[in-house]
Amino acid sequence: MMKNRVIKPSLLTVALFVTFFAQFQAYSQSSLLLAEYPSVYIVKDSDTLWDIAGQFLQDPLRWPEIWEPDSYLDNADLIYPDDILTVSLVGGSPKILLKRGDRETVNLEPKIREIPLSSSIPAIALESIENSFTRNRIVLPELYEQAPYIVSNLGVNLAIGTGDEVYVRSTTWPVGTTLFEIYRQGKSYADESGDVILGVELEYLGIATISKNEGPSLRKMRINNSSKEIRVGDRLLVREESRIDTTIFPTEPAEDLEGSIISFQGASTMASQLDTVVIDLGESDNLVIGDILSIQQESIQMVDEVQRNRMSFRERMSTVLKRDELELPGKEIGTILIYRTFDKLSYALILSSTEPAQLYNRVVSP
Repeated sequence: MMKNRVIKPSLLTVALFVTFFAQFQAYSQSSLLLAEYPSVYIVKDSDTLWDIAGQFLQDPLRWPEIWEPDSYLDNADLIYPDDILTVSLVGGSPKILLKRGDRETVNLEPKIREIPLSSSIPAIALESIENSFTRNRIVLPELYEQAPYIVSNLGVNLAIGTGDEVYVRSTTWPVGTTLFEIYRQGKSYADESGDVILGVELEYLGIATISKNEGPSLRKMRINNSSKEIRVGDRLLVREESRIDTTIFPTEPAEDLEGSIISFQGASTMASQLDTVVIDLGESDNLVIGDILSIQQESIQMVDEVQRNRMSFRERMSTVLKRDELELPGKEIGTILIYRTFDKLSYALILSSTEPAQLYNRVVSP
């Protein structure tokens, strides 16, 4: 089997090209080609660049004037055995063109092409929205209660921050990890009955690493980074790895879902584009990162005043007593992207909104 061998000019040929190339630039294009040259030439293993140039040109030194490398090929400036060379006009001048492998030459004409969409919703670059994500976490109450906690600051400052060392205590330390995230207890979310806690939201405070083992239950830790003041009693959890790729391909949920917005970040009473919301759907509902849901405004009850004005006094009084009202259906007011899921709850980012979202707006499969 013939091995690919790069055909390069000899040292003498290179020297001649460098020395005399300028002298031949002034020759006219008509003096380039031989009176008879092959319409197609297949490069042989024994060929040199001088041999190939001699197949087409009256003077092989003028090869650089007629050679047209193919920018779509790897090593486009080199010629290999079995490459196919042809002469063609490019911009009105004759050029040697190369064809390699089984690639076919196709004459293209303007036409309309139908290209199937890879997704019903465009892909989203993570870097364009990740600054709007919250670093808070939602856990079950028992996980929070069992988490390691800060018992003391080694320094004299009352406030604990970046660079400080603290003592942290736990009855069960995770094996094989030294990096932890620091959290403080926030809101608790319950089901409609109020009896079952769906999760406890933890406010992200910073990152710490173990610097010394002080005994079975005690560790000395350094605060690597803090976004807020850290206090005695704050909890530490093993740092979570991101489950989001650099590009998000939004998808529809695997099944029809219906839930509600139950919280906003901070003290906001409404939310709009690029705000984070908490919804009462999670992994137990087969919701996954990248799923898209629509925000639905509730239906509106109203009195049809036009109809009432057509009624007699007796009929109007009857409608008031019966509380006859017209129900206007709800409408879609926005779209959310799920970017972090927990057992029964999830964080979602509002991608678009025509009106501010409010607490207990429904979220449904699009």
